[in-house]
Amino acid sequence: MSQRPAPRPARLLAVSSLAHFMNDGVVFFIPVIGDLLTQDHRTSAAVITAMLTIFYITSAGFGIVVGLLADRIGRRGTIIATGIATLGVSLVGFYASLSIAGLGSDILALVAAGVAGIGSSAYHPLGGSVLQRGFAAKARGRALGVNGAFGSLGRALYPTLFFLIAALGISRPATTLVFAGLSVLAAAAIALGLPAESSEVHHAAPATAQASGTATEAQTAVITATPNPGSPAPPPSLRSLLNRSVVALTTIAFFRSIAFIGIVSWIPIYLTTQRHAGISTGLGMTVTVMYAGGIIGQPIFGLLADRFDKRVILAIDSLGSALGIFLFLATSGTGAEALLALALFGLFTFSGFPLLLSLVADYVPRGSFATGNAVVWGIGSTGGQALGPITASLLTGGSHANLGMAFAILGAVAAATVLATPLLKRTAGSSRMAIFG
Repeated sequence: MSQRPAPRPARLLAVSSLAHFMNDGVVFFIPVIGDLLTQDHRTSAAVITAMLTIFYITSAGFGIVVGLLADRIGRRGTIIATGIATLGVSLVGFYASLSIAGLGSDILALVAAGVAGIGSSAYHPLGGSVLQRGFAAKARGRALGVNGAFGSLGRALYPTLFFLIAALGISRPATTLVFAGLSVLAAAAIALGLPAESSEVHHAAPATAQASGTATEAQTAVITATPNPGSPAPPPSLRSLLNRSVVALTTIAFFRSIAFIGIVSWIPIYLTTQRHAGISTGLGMTVTVMYAGGIIGQPIFGLLADRFDKRVILAIDSLGSALGIFLFLATSGTGAEALLALALFGLFTFSGFPLLLSLVADYVPRGSFATGNAVVWGIGSTGGQALGPITASLLTGGSHANLGMAFAILGAVAAATVLATPLLKRTAGSSRMAIFG
């Protein structure tokens, strides 16, 4: 096998980070669009809940399809670029929804949410697999953490950039078209920047973990699935990937996301209706502070995932997020104390990407990383995201005045996911911080 150029991992990281920036910038801007529809068109809470639910369900459902497809045909760069371009198309739909009123606005918002769900289904399973396959196990968490930081940067910047651009004299609906154009340009750069088949790696041996001299579930699966390392076998079936650890991790991700996204989706409306932030740059800055926590948190948690027991770090992450929302609810207004609490909430809430996908790489064979990611991130995280907004809405009883109570209940749910952590199999680094056996 010829020696591949050394800069290639850096190229994979750079281009996939651009894709993560654009993907998460649009995805986490959608709740702000819901707030704009609420304030400008008095769109009902039921329609906003339906919009968010359609978005997350579509994303979760298509994520499995995308993961299976990528593990069989490759073309990860092309599929990721298509997803980013599709997100740009969805923003055109949201522009149309914001530009008119009445039933037509509601219908367009729901259609745009479905298109956005399709577009957003590609990045996390495929972008994660690009890095899982392109970096050795000992550096995988750090690569995913740096990559995740760019996703958090996109989440943090989009709300503030939106209001800053609108302040220049462009209408708020027209500003969504600016972001749509940026998505299409970024998609072209991603298609050119990622190789046609980005599944090849620099490491001939599978980058699987080993703890205390015992092969992990992923190693066992790789040995079984690929008896001839020189001739890659077809990826195993979806059912064969569902070992105990994958099922447990998916369940943890599912309930974490119900809690986290239930809170995050309604934070803009809570700030405007209960803390009187107003639809302005101030709201964008407040939401930005929350999202910005992940910019710092993801590299930190990615590094911790490489060095310590990933299960323990995942438990700490869940508890930290719950603590952050409880501290936020103990404050009032949007002053420094509230912003600090939101930043702490964001630090933990938006740091799950490197933890979850590092664990996936330990529990599934290398040839099925994209499918494994789609199960844990798609069914787990994104599936939970689908139920998060409607769960929060049900907890409020239809009144925005009860959002604080709903946030407290969801924070308790996030903390409770720690109880399932011992079901996860020990992975790389466990011997350095082994608590769950």
